[in-house]
Amino acid sequence: MTRQLETSAALQTPPGKGGIAVIALAGPDVGRILAAVFRPLKSHAQTGPDVIRLGHLVADGRCIDEAVVHQREGFAEINIHGGPAAARAAMELLAKHGARIVASAPAETFQTAHPRHNNPAVGREMLEHLPLAASSLVAAALTQQWSAGISELAAGAVRSPGPASRLAEALRDASGDLETMTRLLTPPEVVIAGPPNVGKSALANALVGRQVSIVDESAGTTRDWVRELTLFWGVPVWLTDTAGLWEPPLPVDAEAVRRARHRAENADLVLLLGASRRIEVPPWLHARNVLKVSSKCDILAPAGNAEAAVASLTGQGLDELREKILVSLHLDAIDPARAMAFTQRQADLLARAADAIEAGDADLARQQLGALLKG
Repeated sequence: MTRQLETSAALQTPPGKGGIAVIALAGPDVGRILAAVFRPLKSHAQTGPDVIRLGHLVADGRCIDEAVVHQREGFAEINIHGGPAAARAAMELLAKHGARIVASAPAETFQTAHPRHNNPAVGREMLEHLPLAASSLVAAALTQQWSAGISELAAGAVRSPGPASRLAEALRDASGDLETMTRLLTPPEVVIAGPPNVGKSALANALVGRQVSIVDESAGTTRDWVRELTLFWGVPVWLTDTAGLWEPPLPVDAEAVRRARHRAENADLVLLLGASRRIEVPPWLHARNVLKVSSKCDILAPAGNAEAAVASLTGQGLDELREKILVSLHLDAIDPARAMAFTQRQADLLARAADAIEAGDADLARQQLGALLKG
């Protein structure tokens, strides 16, 4: 390969809004430019060929955007959030540090195989799914599957299978964790529901950490649902505030209640708020995943059948509620390093390899695991 005399930067994705924008940086000064503009997270500080790092693009101490950087000698792929403003700011930053802006990148392609595991198929799937990562925890869970996780499990099994029963169990566990990874990549919806004036909007604001809903003592202040993506210890969750559930006299209020019920009926979890002695679950909610929450516990005694008690103004009970939410969603104690399938293809191949091991067909198991790694 002929070494370039200058370093170029090319926007690989079409202009306009999108989930992610990809910039190719190529040339002899890639390392110097990245050192000047990219600040990796402490958990992604490792450098070297084919290391994927999560961090931020910075200019004069100011964060331009969150970025995922895949680097090898003379090349780097920079993945940022999509959108004209973010892409333009990133390209201007690279140009400021010596990169020449060009229309397209050199013909060389990026290596998606990790040097320890020879797993280009997992690498390609990881890069495809990274735009869905809404937090560093989720990004770490994805990148770990490429550098360790399912790649290490599969490659290790091909080289040295070990005890059959234990290996089959590990493969099935990794296959079964597809549901967990899917929920991390497509966050579940938690709906806050309950009668008027029990503190639904105040709780939504407290859990998100800023005002997303208007709070007032007047009944019916929230007429439509308000939805916000929030993080509970790095786990992304859609949090939806809804109108009070009551029998409204006006058509506009009836529509607000109808919409509230619709959101609750389709939620992954309903936080049913109450500020009385007992929280009653409406018959139409009995089949849903419901967590009964007693509000205003700084001034009122908790309901007798409450599963959690909070005071949104003081913060009392909020961390305990967050923990109960994650437990209810089966998203507590997420370990990014655990082997977890994140595509249906991976889950199917892991399950078939486990079946083959239990049937005593080691060759078929190796074939399935090889297909997982290399496609």
